[in-house]
Amino acid sequence: MLAQILDVILIGLAAITAMLILWKSIELCWPGLLRQLRIEARVTSIDELDEALEAAERGLPMLATIAATAPFIGLSATVLHIMNGLQMLDGANVEATVLAGPVATALHSTLLGLASAVPAVGAYNLLLRRLQVAENRVRRALSRKTPAPSKEATL
Repeated sequence: MLAQILDVILIGLAAITAMLILWKSIELCWPGLLRQLRIEARVTSIDELDEALEAAERGLPMLATIAATAPFIGLSATVLHIMNGLQMLDGANVEATVLAGPVATALHSTLLGLASAVPAVGAYNLLLRRLQVAENRVRRALSRKTPAPSKEATL
């Protein structure tokens, strides 16, 4: 029973991962689809940059959490499915072919965990890099706009 609950959780995590990747990709890589400007184009001060980065980072910790936990949930479900299959053999005259179903289900659980985690890791790293590039571009642009202090002002 617990193994089936974990399988449902893994399916939910895979769906959440797909939605987060789509949402953040549109928001950070193709903001024109949302009728927004890129961070580099809409920020004119350090304070606005900080606010824009905080807003853009929403959802990324969830991707990181899914990437870190989904394989373990998948592994737990796999172990439980294998245990259920082995309990079917306990003291009975049952052929080993009876294990095929539980083993297949167990491997399915492993695959669900990986199907959630692998895209989450990739998307997290790519999106975080996109934010770092945007931040660097804005900081360089803002430093060029800020006039250098004159020698008279320092005397």
